[in-house]
Amino acid sequence: MRTALMVSPHADDAAAFCGGTLAKLAAEGWKVIIVRVTDDCKDSVGMTLESTREKNAADFRVAAKILGAAEVIELGYVTDRLADESLVGLRERMVYLFRKRRPYAVFSFDPYGLWEDNQDHVRVAQAVYEAFWVSAFDLHHPEHFAEGLKPFSVCERWFFGRELPKVNYVEDVTDFIGKKVEALSSHEAMIKNMLARFILQLDTWGRRVKLLEECKSGDHKSLINAFMEEQAKGVAATYHLGEGRMGEAFRLERFGDLEGLFQLFSEPIEGREPPPKRKGIDGGA
Repeated sequence: MRTALMVSPHADDAAAFCGGTLAKLAAEGWKVIIVRVTDDCKDSVGMTLESTREKNAADFRVAAKILGAAEVIELGYVTDRLADESLVGLRERMVYLFRKRRPYAVFSFDPYGLWEDNQDHVRVAQAVYEAFWVSAFDLHHPEHFAEGLKPFSVCERWFFGRELPKVNYVEDVTDFIGKKVEALSSHEAMIKNMLARFILQLDTWGRRVKLLEECKSGDHKSLINAFMEEQAKGVAATYHLGEGRMGEAFRLERFGDLEGLFQLFSEPIEGREPPPKRKGIDGGA
């Protein structure tokens, strides 16, 4: 069984950015693990810090179950403060996770993503990106080896973001968009806070959107469904998945500039499961 590890700075990032793909992998038999880096203790409106922390943790577990995750891991950093944390310290947490869980694929924000205004996203992306090579060095964090862990290198690195510098892989998630919407909608406190922010900004503008006000005080699932479906249809149209299809876009890295060389000279290891084929990367497969 292959493992996919999603590093989610906040509770809702997994569903929002790659929920369809994670649900698809889980349905295909992958072990999906979702790591929440922060405690989301401030992402609510009209609640206390402690009740917010508890509510978002509970909603995170619900969403992960909907997506088919086999396990969730909580790192417990204070939300919206990762810019003040040691990058090397955060990187070590990622190195440890890679060595212990040995994922074939890791999902993360792209460290080169455009227009990213959340420093938690940026910090996690940087830590994950460096951990990809640090985890393979036996002189980095040798204290891990006392637990029986070994150097390890993740094969597939799936990067997502608000806007990617380059898209080279699109996953068809048409059959799993419902799971994505259901999972994202389960983050009740976070969705209501997002709607509250838009309502405040609209008020500054001197205007209002009644639908947002209604969704903030009532059911927001229909709004999330409409937005997520249109977004996924836009991705599918841009990258030619076909009429009526829905997609999630990624920058998928394996071996960088050496991809072609390894494609040419590599050979299967006896007794090992054949690697998954990625359209556009594995010779157009």
